[in-house]
Formats: sequence, structure tokens, C-alpha cells
Amino acid sequence: MLGSCLNYVTLRILGEESTHDALTKGREWILSHGSAAAIPQWGKMWLSMIGLYDWSGNNPIIPELWLVPHFLPIHPGRYWCITHMVYLPMAYLFGKKFVGPITPTILALRNELYSVPYNEIDWNKARDTCAKVDLIYPRTMAQNLVWTCLSKVVEPMLNCWPVNKLRDIALRNIMKHIY
Repeated sequence: MLGSCLNYVTLRILGEESTHDALTKGREWILSHGSAAAIPQWGKMWLSMIGLYDWSGNNPIIPELWLVPHFLPIHPGRYWCITHMVYLPMAYLFGKKFVGPITPTILALRNELYSVPYNEIDWNKARDTCAKVDLIYPRTMAQNLVWTCLSKVVEPMLNCWPVNKLRDIALRNIMKHIY
């Protein structure tokens, strides 16, 4: 699903028509396997940045974790190097909820990639949806508990005043790491 959706979107953005035979077959496959709502987390992030997936359908990637003391095991700087380097920009983009320009092509893609109208998608349900072809290992009950707590408690709390000022500090800190 990840490769199919991202390749489909790339070809459409580059100007290929949705009626092209390969894209028609690709779209049929995407829709028959759960639509773009079932793309894995990295794909959800990419689609969110270009306006094809609502940010509320993503599991939180908390930028504030970069502010905890480095000696704590939850500090992202202590993660395995590849995880650390992926978490850094994703946490920044998640914190900013960055979305590129919504063009006519993006609006058309919203209709092409989902089996229901874009504005009717249940993003809470989509957050935990992953196509079976991309699911390497099902999440454990503990992982589901952590993601639910992050989505329903931590992220909403971090977006309320005055705690949301911490987000700005975390984003500036992440940008220093990126530089």
C-alpha cells in the first residue's frame, strides 16, 4: 500500500492522467485493499504534508520528547540512529501540521484515493488502520494503550494554552538539531 499510494500520487502530481491504464489498475488495487486510509504511518505522514490525509489520522509524533533530559531512555536522541534521524523531521512536521498548497490535482487525488468522500473519512479509525500487505507485525495491547493515550490525552493536552507554548520551544529545539 505504501509504495502503491506514493507512486500513484507521484505520477499524478507529475502530470499523468488518472485514466492512464497503469494508474487505473493501481487505483483499483489501492481501493480494494482499504484505500489510502490503510497506508502505513510513514505514508500517512507524507500524504498529510501534501494535503491528502488529515493530520488527525496520524499517531502523534510528540516533538516535546526532544526536551526531556537526554539521560532518560525515552529521549529520541537515545534511539537507534535510523529511528532517531527519522523521528527528528517527522516530529517537527507533525508539530507544525505542515500542509502544502491544495491544488486542483490534490483535490482530484482526494476523490481518487478513498472509497468514501474525503470529508466523511473517520480519521480516528484510519489512524490505526494498516493494509494487511504492509502489516509486518500486529501491534500489542501495550502499544495500542500507548498510542491511544498519546492520541486522546497527551496530544490534546499539549495543544491547549498555556502548555502549547512548550510545542513552540520543542520545534525550535528540533530545528537546532536539524541544522
